[in-house]
Amino acid sequence: MALPDRLPYFPRPELLQAILRQLLSGANVALFAPRRHGKTQFVRNELLPSVHESGWFAARVDLWRNRKEPAKGLVEGLEAIAYAEKKTGLLGTKLNLKSVRTKFHTPGVDIEGEWVPASDAAPVQDANLENRLANALNRIAGHGEHALLALDEFQALAEPGNENFIAAFRTVLQDLEDRLSVIFTGSSRDGLNRLFQRAKAPLFRSAESVALPNLGDEFVDSRADYLADVANLQVDRDALKLLFPRLRYTPQFLNEVVRSMLVAGDADVDEAHRRWLDGKRSGEYADLIDSLADEDLAVVLWLATSGESSVYTTEARSAMAGFMSTADAPGTPRIQSAIRRLVQAGIVDPVGVKGSYELADQGLQIILGELVGPLVQQRATGKH
Repeated sequence: MALPDRLPYFPRPELLQAILRQLLSGANVALFAPRRHGKTQFVRNELLPSVHESGWFAARVDLWRNRKEPAKGLVEGLEAIAYAEKKTGLLGTKLNLKSVRTKFHTPGVDIEGEWVPASDAAPVQDANLENRLANALNRIAGHGEHALLALDEFQALAEPGNENFIAAFRTVLQDLEDRLSVIFTGSSRDGLNRLFQRAKAPLFRSAESVALPNLGDEFVDSRADYLADVANLQVDRDALKLLFPRLRYTPQFLNEVVRSMLVAGDADVDEAHRRWLDGKRSGEYADLIDSLADEDLAVVLWLATSGESSVYTTEARSAMAGFMSTADAPGTPRIQSAIRRLVQAGIVDPVGVKGSYELADQGLQIILGELVGPLVQQRATGKH
């Protein structure tokens, strides 16, 4: 049996209609969801095709295509879109876009419809980023009657040093607002909020904020149906529905558990969950967890297990001392140093209230929550 690369996409028709109504009203949209909750798949599989079929030009850029320099990554992605050319048939006749659709194969960039990289036109590479940004956005706005850009992980621009770039971006969008709409997506609500608060022009203030809703029992049933149809595996649906909240309603994680059942040919939910936990702990998160300094690990363990976001309370400091196997609670300076390192590494995010934080990666939160006892014991005995 040939195994698929990924499980079928689960549609979100109500969310799609809500966002389309906002875009058609002239508003931009800011879509928030934790990592791996499916916002990019929603944009790729539903939003871009839908607006494209309505006659709009539609494209996506992931700002994490260049995490160290997100402004440069955005400009390069926009230039790939701006200098693309409409694909035509042998006699110059436009292809039927409703029946034939391809993706633009540039890392971190999608263009909905039939487009190819330009054969001769190219951006001026020695121009500054702000000028290149303006040129690219103006070309994109000219690709059709109206254009939609989906900008993934837009909060990456919230870091200090991007103020002039954001101001230039804001100005161009204002000039093009009758021809260009934007959906900003991000995994850090605080990052998006901080960015929009600094960008006080009406175009940013008018972006309608939307939180990606959690999927529910219908999604879980669709995964059970898939196992039954593809591999004749009859999974305990109630057990699978109880597992989904433990996975923090993360569709990708449930898909990984379901795929584990498919590969193993075994519909035991508990066993598949155990395999998933073991795989994450010894694989994806092993180096990250083992590389954390004691006070850094104590902070993330507190955030993962307490249900609290404040890291400076007496209760938090006492718990951190327990995680560090020391009698003395860490002082504020040590916690502040740990927080700075963790925020810089993208492991924790501020949540808007001073002194309050959350883990940026819900997978890490799950792993630490499930394995906190063995992990603390392992670190205390020095066995890695």
